[in-house]
Amino acid sequence: MKLNAVTEALKYVNDGDVIGLGSGTTVALFMEELSKSGKKVTCVPTSLDTLFRASKLRIPITTLNHVRVLEKTFDGADQVDERLRLIKGGGGALTREKVVAYSSKELVIMVDKTKCVKKLGLGFPVPLEFIFEALPLIQKRVDELFGATVVLRMGQGKLPPLISDNGLVLGDVHFKDGLEDPNYAEEELNKIPGVLENGLFTKHPNVTVLVGEEKGCKTLKRP
Repeated sequence: MKLNAVTEALKYVNDGDVIGLGSGTTVALFMEELSKSGKKVTCVPTSLDTLFRASKLRIPITTLNHVRVLEKTFDGADQVDERLRLIKGGGGALTREKVVAYSSKELVIMVDKTKCVKKLGLGFPVPLEFIFEALPLIQKRVDELFGATVVLRMGQGKLPPLISDNGLVLGDVHFKDGLEDPNYAEEELNKIPGVLENGLFTKHPNVTVLVGEEKGCKTLKRP
């Protein structure tokens, strides 16, 4: 199903485009298929993993310091609701993903149908990137605002907290009953001192979601 979404997404790429590339397994598959397609593009990667993968596939790389506006960014998502609001950043690259996405005229999201939900935050937490010293304050404010819990991401075994590409720590906000108002949650989480960014994407004006199904792909556009 994922491949069907990726195949459809390739139709949105033109020779000579400068595109944003997200992170994760869906984007990795998209990059493989893009490399096979022979289309000549330059990319702005959102993580070190995507940067290294692009280098391996010989996809030229640039940065937002050189290209201020992108036509499209291609990425996956952890959850998509009926209004095409997203939870992203489960892999830890949420801040750079959001910067690149909001620097793009169009955000093209590739998912399979299992990622489409009626309510964000049910069954999947909202990723959070923040400074370690702020953890107690963040946990207190999140409990006060939402009755939710913040869990610090740890490395495997006895390793210390997981560190993002930006040198900060990562955590996950668990909402017991999901999110009643994702737009409000995105704003309020970012107001907490010490928080750099959260994984809610509710405000991009031009989102296209390509939903891979057993046969073919369904295209969703925000009204």
